[in-house]
Amino acid sequence: MNRRLEFVMSYLPSGKTPLTMFSQMPPKRHDLDPSKSEVLAYIGQEMGCDLAAAIRAFNSMRHPKCRVLVFDKIERQWKGCEFRPSDAETSELSIIREHRAFERQLAVLKSTVRRLQDDVESLKRKAAKRTKGKRGDDRKVDEPHEEQATEPVADTSIDDLLAKYRTLSETDSSTGN
Repeated sequence: MNRRLEFVMSYLPSGKTPLTMFSQMPPKRHDLDPSKSEVLAYIGQEMGCDLAAAIRAFNSMRHPKCRVLVFDKIERQWKGCEFRPSDAETSELSIIREHRAFERQLAVLKSTVRRLQDDVESLKRKAAKRTKGKRGDDRKVDEPHEEQATEPVADTSIDDLLAKYRTLSETDSSTGN
C-alpha cells in the first residue's frame, strides 16, 4: 500500500516530486517542434528521460490544476511557479508584472460581475412587467372599461385581496368547513 502511495505522489525516479524539482525552473521557451523546445530539453535533462516522457511530464506540470509550470504572457516563456530572478531589480520588476497581471484579471472579473448583475436586474424588470401585465389583464376583464383615477395598484389590490380573504375565512369558520 505504501509503495502504491509513493508511486502516486511521485513519478520521478529520484523520488522527488515535480513541484520540488521544477518550481524554481528559470524561464524557458517552448516550441511546437519538440526538438527545438528549451522547456522539454530542460525537463528531459533534469529527469534523465527521453523526449516522450518529457512531453508527458510537461503536459502534466502545466495543467491548470497542477500549476507547477506557469506561462508568463509578457515574456512568452514557461517558468517554475516559484521562480524569482536572482537580481533584486529584476525580481522586483517580475513581482510588479505579476501584480499588474492580477490587477488586469481582477478588472476583467469585476466587469463580468457588473455585466451579470445588469443582466439579473434586467430579468427582474422583465419579470415584474410580466406579472404587472397579467394583473392588468385580469383587472380589465373584471372591471368595466372606464378610466378611473390612478391609485397605487399594488396597495388597492393587496387591500382587496385581504378583505376577500377575511370574508372567506369568516364564512368558512361560520359554516364549519
